[in-house]
Amino acid sequence: MTSALRNTGIEPVGEMPWATHFCQFYETTDDLLEILPGFFKAGLEASEFCTWVVSEPLTEDRAWQALNRAVPRLDRYVSDHSVEVLNARDVYLADGSIDRHRIIGDWNKKLQAALSRGFHGIRASGDIAWLKQTQWTDFMEYEAEVHRSVGAQRMLLLCTYPLTTSVANVFDVARTHQFAVAKRRGQWEVVETPELTHAKAEIVRLNRALEQRAALAHRVRLATISEVTAALAHRMSQPLTAIMANAATSVQRLEGPPPGIDDATEAMRRVIREAKRASAVISHARALAKTLDEEKRLVDIHDVIREVLSLLEPELSEHDVLVEAPLSDDGPLVLGERTKLQQAVLSLIMNAVEAMADVTTRPRRLVISCERGLSETGPDILVAVQDNGIGTTAHDLESLFDPFFTTKRDGLGMGLSIGRSVAQAHGGRLWARRNVDHGLTFYLLLPETSSRPV
Repeated sequence: MTSALRNTGIEPVGEMPWATHFCQFYETTDDLLEILPGFFKAGLEASEFCTWVVSEPLTEDRAWQALNRAVPRLDRYVSDHSVEVLNARDVYLADGSIDRHRIIGDWNKKLQAALSRGFHGIRASGDIAWLKQTQWTDFMEYEAEVHRSVGAQRMLLLCTYPLTTSVANVFDVARTHQFAVAKRRGQWEVVETPELTHAKAEIVRLNRALEQRAALAHRVRLATISEVTAALAHRMSQPLTAIMANAATSVQRLEGPPPGIDDATEAMRRVIREAKRASAVISHARALAKTLDEEKRLVDIHDVIREVLSLLEPELSEHDVLVEAPLSDDGPLVLGERTKLQQAVLSLIMNAVEAMADVTTRPRRLVISCERGLSETGPDILVAVQDNGIGTTAHDLESLFDPFFTTKRDGLGMGLSIGRSVAQAHGGRLWARRNVDHGLTFYLLLPETSSRPV
């Protein structure tokens, strides 16, 4: 295989050898169109066969238009079949499911056909916006297989992932690609080995924590997985410990001479009570961990906040955080995906808790408010999450929402970025302001839906 470097057409990446498998994290369709036309222009000019696999909201027609603007005399490349634009579902779901062996086999056939026609190799990009959360594991197995097998191929592969994915999913993507391209402070940058090494180590750490703490947390794939896992495990350990202690007491009383029937009966009543308590925790966790591919429904935003606070109660108690959150049983409604809204609220609350971790000279106060308002677009809801933590500089205030930007020693910098993406996906906004005295206030603005189901 030739060792010649290939021009990627992406300025921060530069030249890369064959068998490079990397990814781009993007927020908007315009982000895709900033990178991919130049990527394919460089490939066409280097006599490579180019395949662009697109997914909604980017259409095949718009992709062709972008290529036509970027590539002089695109028609000559089209006429000699040097470039193609395909629909992602036709490529990845040709038989109705993600069959990694079939997909990789199809790519290998394309490569052999390209080489037989005199092309130097294949340059391809596939977008993952079509992927459902229920298909995530299968697709990551496919990506891992590509990552293992690409080393012997004349292929340059760029996978594009929307930033509405969860933190855990970002870790999965990092694990199956050599590096990533992401926009930070308005500029495209390469997220290289140190970040990916950290992500891999974080995966190992989180998996170990999952095994030790609670099987339930495997379903709760929200922005701060380790904190969610610890909270569930803490809530489950109390009733389980009580069940074991009372069951042991009952056995002892029954074996005693004479058997202590009354004491044993009372101990078993406590077992039943604690079992019901554990069952309630499990039911609550299941409610929070409903599929991420849910349709938009009417969601009471007070319920969302209440559910997240309940889940994080042990975490808040452990850090001595005083919570002020006046919530009613009949809060304002949002048309949205409940799990993703929970994810956004959770990221804001955990960001506040972490910001107050080093505060020792004043009480740690978390104030959450939810107010109705009216903007140019109609009625809306403003959720405010205020802490009195360490705050940030005016210079870094907007950067808090940049992918991979973090001031935490062990942070990956995705929670607030994903929170903003969730807000935008619901027609809203997420921003922050510095408080007059201490800390920050994050504002989540969402359009209100006035109708309430009967």
